Amino acid sequence: MLQSFISLYLKAVKEQLLRFSAIVSLVLFLSKLLTKQCVRYVCIVVLIAGVFYNNFGMSYTHAQSEGIAETEITVSTERHSLGRDAIDHFNLGVGHQKRGNAIKAIEEYEKVLKSDPDNAEAHNNLGAIYKEQGNLDKALEHYQFVIASNPEMDEVHNNLGVIYYLRGDHEEAVEEYRKALELNPDNLMCLINLGLVYKAQGMELKTIDTLETILSIEPFQAEAHYNLAILYEELGHLEAAIQHYTLFVNNAGTGYPDLAERVTGHIEDLKVTSGEVLRRDGIGVFPSLPENRAY
Repeated sequence: MLQSFISLYLKAVKEQLLRFSAIVSLVLFLSKLLTKQCVRYVCIVVLIAGVFYNNFGMSYTHAQSEGIAETEITVSTERHSLGRDAIDHFNLGVGHQKRGNAIKAIEEYEKVLKSDPDNAEAHNNLGAIYKEQGNLDKALEHYQFVIASNPEMDEVHNNLGVIYYLRGDHEEAVEEYRKALELNPDNLMCLINLGLVYKAQGMELKTIDTLETILSIEPFQAEAHYNLAILYEELGHLEAAIQHYTLFVNNAGTGYPDLAERVTGHIEDLKVTSGEVLRRDGIGVFPSLPENRAY
């Protein structure tokens, strides 16, 4: 136990020294370009930034894409009610989880729960890990624990909905997604998941409405355009299908180069003939189940 603690401590010290070294290098570089007075101001700003960084621990930003995709889970970084030791364990847990080291992440979150058994963020992040491992019962247990004491957390309602969906409980999934959207109507990931359930239930018109809502919030969401195009093509609305396939290609960026090329060819087919429905083995309808993350 002591050896493990010393190892973690030395690792943390090493990371801090690396960060400090980077800051010093930046200041020395700027000192060659600026006056002494300017350098003093830069040093003050850098030191203040360092204090905020240290107080908030390792702040891993999650690009909306995406969620780790538009991805998958709401891994929270909130920890204001925790003591210093628990904050350190929480930060280590987030770091391990971000790097895909589930075992070590679980160990750190469990240490947080020893200090604060009701900590919603640690329970939520554990739910995320167990979902990734396919242990849906364990994930459900942690999410339900969070919701029982924090019913206002729309991200966790969404995550809980994902678990219900994966278990085949579509009605329960829809209920959780609706609760999340009541709390936050602009929860884009939740809207995507709701559309996924409607599609699985054969409710094409509801799926279209949901996708259109997504695009009213984020007009350049490539996956929404792609899935809308598929639905419109299946319903025989070829003009609308061509429009959304084109918007998908224009907004796919570097995320789906192969599929964008195939779609471009398919658009030409649709312009000439009715075309055949594009096989959905590229992105697929709703490429991932984007539980909310908050890295």
